[in-house]
Amino acid sequence: MNDNSKDQKNLEELLYEIDNELHKPDIALELINRTHNDEELERLTKIIVEKSVNKVDIFNALAVTFYQQSRYEFIIPLLQSALQIEPFHKNTLINLAEFLAELGEIDMAFGYINQIQDKSEDVVQLLNKLYSLKGQEKPEDNIVDIEQNDVSFTGERIVINQEVKNKYNNVLEEHLQRYQLACQFVKDKIVLDAACGAGYGSKMMQSAGAKFVLGVDISEESLQNALKTYGGSNVDFIYGDVNKLPFENESFDIVVSFETIEHVESGSKWIEESSRVLKEDGLFLVSTPNRMISNPGLYFVEQPVNPYHKYEYTASEFIGELLKKYDLLQIYGQTFTPDYSTYHTLVARRARNLNPSIIPRLNLTYGHKLVSLGDVKDMQPEYLVAVCRKKRQ
Repeated sequence: MNDNSKDQKNLEELLYEIDNELHKPDIALELINRTHNDEELERLTKIIVEKSVNKVDIFNALAVTFYQQSRYEFIIPLLQSALQIEPFHKNTLINLAEFLAELGEIDMAFGYINQIQDKSEDVVQLLNKLYSLKGQEKPEDNIVDIEQNDVSFTGERIVINQEVKNKYNNVLEEHLQRYQLACQFVKDKIVLDAACGAGYGSKMMQSAGAKFVLGVDISEESLQNALKTYGGSNVDFIYGDVNKLPFENESFDIVVSFETIEHVESGSKWIEESSRVLKEDGLFLVSTPNRMISNPGLYFVEQPVNPYHKYEYTASEFIGELLKKYDLLQIYGQTFTPDYSTYHTLVARRARNLNPSIIPRLNLTYGHKLVSLGDVKDMQPEYLVAVCRKKRQ
């Protein structure tokens, strides 16, 4: 047995003891004392992945020990290895967020902590710490504190209440992120919130400085709840079908339409109607699921799994529809799926005799943050969000 194989055996024995929680701190310290460069880290990581049972816990324990010893160079790689095994592991995400915050990477820390669906007290405290470090108040504090606990979430229109916060916080976070994008454009503008649902998004835009926000929806029940909860002097809610809007041409500076287009009979008709009611150079902010992730293998004319959707677009189909009436200013992705985890990628790589186990280095810090598609490689978004300007006639 050569020295390398002997050392390999010792590493496996140490990891076995960590797996069984025998003298874990001392063993973790021994392991990091043997890890001084990328090659040694790669070797240790490989053994953990192949031989250990509690892989994620071991990666976290080693990262914490590296931190305690003021050796920071391998902390992020270890925690990212843990996320590749269990992408939404709470302790891993907390450890990454806390460490990045210490490095001053507050936005990246937010990206990790916002992936945690369970907003328990420790998570809330860390979020508040991050906002404090960034020198700002939590942007949705007011809106998430205004709850509609007498309204049930059916899966079609998101509402803000305890049930949604506890069970569907990831969905709520996705919706809030979209409206936070819209809030960047609405100051002193007249805004149409098309298919406004529960109305929280209209209220967010009003609070962001919009001159006036009008929410329209076909659900009378939702409108009544929106008026009661979010109505005000410069925000109102009325009945309206997005394909037959009761407004004159060029009535609005901005039209916002999040997760709407896939619900109506004709997306093309809705895009035309949104353009009609926009002023010259008006903005259209619109989002929709990406069929390649939400319904892979499904054709456009086939019914999506979601019973409330009439159809779903791919990125190219969505962009193609928008370009008929709009100039595309920016297109974002949201909630990304790495290519290496998709079935069709694995099949295609095997068919081409490419190693299916290769995992490219990815930025997995996005969470539900909106990210320009120009900045993303080897990942596909579950949602597409476009910012468009009305074409001049």
